[in-house]
Amino acid sequence: MNDAEIIELYFARSENAIRESEKKYAGYCRSISYGIVGSHEDAEECVNDTLLRAWNSIPPNRPDNLRVYLGRIARNLSIDRYRGTMSKKRGEGASEVSWDELENVLPAVALPDDEEDEEALLRSINAFLGEQKELYRKVFVQKVWYLVPVRRIAELHGISESKTVSILYRMRRKLEAKLRKEGFPV
Repeated sequence: MNDAEIIELYFARSENAIRESEKKYAGYCRSISYGIVGSHEDAEECVNDTLLRAWNSIPPNRPDNLRVYLGRIARNLSIDRYRGTMSKKRGEGASEVSWDELENVLPAVALPDDEEDEEALLRSINAFLGEQKELYRKVFVQKVWYLVPVRRIAELHGISESKTVSILYRMRRKLEAKLRKEGFPV
């Protein structure tokens, strides 16, 4: 079943929408969530919560890309769960390093107030990523979006951790320069 058909099921308030979404995207959402929370049980709960949140938000929302929509929900729920877990445990867990590194990877861009400016920012970032070497792009996306630890990224690509950190540093600097040049507040 394609995404447009699944979205129509949501609008018809058919429970098949959840089943079809789960069938098609649960694995994708689970991998996003597991990369953040580091626990299969928590990741599974985040996937279930993602499907419930999709049910409650479609309609009125009509996502252009269901995969991205569900992935974003899963990521946000997983980040919330991770923060809740870490506030209870105060520092236990491998993902804490990822949060510190994430602050160093993303430029301090003030998020736009309106949808048009946000779309312009997203287009600029996507264009930037499209201009980069495949390895650099993959490393950056794995770190920033999926919150994969540096050690794991290095293993996945057969490079050293120091090279991975260096790639992330260079990408951050290049992205900051591009956004500044295009007039975004950095």
